[in-house]
Amino acid sequence: MSDHHSDPTADWHRLKPDTAIAVGGVLDLLKNGDAQEDAQNLLDAYLYAKRLLAESMQALVRTSLPAECDTFRDLRTQLATRMTEEYGGRIPERYLTVPYGSRTHEELFSMLLRRFKMPVSAALLRVATRDSVHTERRTRELRELGLDIVPSREGGSDVYTLRSLELDTSLIPAIITNNLRDKKASEQEKKAVAAVLSEQAD
Repeated sequence: MSDHHSDPTADWHRLKPDTAIAVGGVLDLLKNGDAQEDAQNLLDAYLYAKRLLAESMQALVRTSLPAECDTFRDLRTQLATRMTEEYGGRIPERYLTVPYGSRTHEELFSMLLRRFKMPVSAALLRVATRDSVHTERRTRELRELGLDIVPSREGGSDVYTLRSLELDTSLIPAIITNNLRDKKASEQEKKAVAAVLSEQAD
């Protein structure tokens, strides 16, 4: 199985032969098998091929993505700097961290950036996450950082468009509030931080 730290090209070449065999097995059962008698065998073959296809296609997509996306990391640094400028010294530093910096988030952003200002299908984005059901959630999390990613429908399919590289810093209070929850802040800390956020908003 490929992972975030392996060589995508090596993963692709390693996975491709087994994937071809698995897909061939499904095709053989579809052409020559009995729909009733071989139903379980066909389902088993399909599920195996589906897993290998997901891993192979993920590796293939990753061969065209940078190992590190400088634009993504620069935007996160800008956001962290802005959070510190606005709330440093008044809100504990542990609540001023920028979330959603996983390799998955970075890869999804890279795919959107590669087609900057053009729609990218949710189906294509799912390829980068091995068809994970959480792909759309990871994309929404990028929007929660203040990135200008717009969801829409095109040709009956869900698409996402990265329209700008300008951050919406008005979402910083929401990020801090989420950090309070994720880091299990005490009620006293929550009230203190809420007071600072309210004061800043006035």
